[in-house]
Amino acid sequence: MRRVASLIAALIIVPAAFACELQYDPASVTTYYRVEGWSLPGVKDFNPEVMPRINHAPLRAQVAGTVAQVLPNNEDPYIIAFPAQEFVINGARQKSRSLQAMAVVVRWMMDGHTIAYSYDLIPVTAHRMFGLFGRWRVESEMACTFTVTFIDDKGDGIFRTLVPGPLTTDLVPRWASPPQS
Repeated sequence: MRRVASLIAALIIVPAAFACELQYDPASVTTYYRVEGWSLPGVKDFNPEVMPRINHAPLRAQVAGTVAQVLPNNEDPYIIAFPAQEFVINGARQKSRSLQAMAVVVRWMMDGHTIAYSYDLIPVTAHRMFGLFGRWRVESEMACTFTVTFIDDKGDGIFRTLVPGPLTTDLVPRWASPPQS
């Protein structure tokens, strides 16, 4: 009986002890900010004669009021290279490493304006082959895929904000959001 009483006391006291400190969850995703804007490889490489495909399957979520357009290109595989770039996170200057990846580029539109670009990426090492119309030869491929999204935070066509993951409702910039009634 004494053991049961001790167990009950422990079950009551332990949760109470955990409540005696400030508890919190992150309010937003980590953002990487670059005042001069991020270099966005591939956004001008797409073939304008081919209509962008709508609602690319790998995107995990649809955002109300937006249209997700896959930017078509003439290469398979489509390889891009992000250069090393300096940025700010939590007030501290950092420098990203360069990255070469197979990519799918998605343009997010809202009311006829481009608000963001998402990249579904698989890191690779690759080089262009001579003689085969400059096609890419992939030498190695990481066994992972990830998404990053670049956001035009001010509506001026400069994509200063980078977030890991796809575009979500809370990442839609204020300038593009419909007014709240």
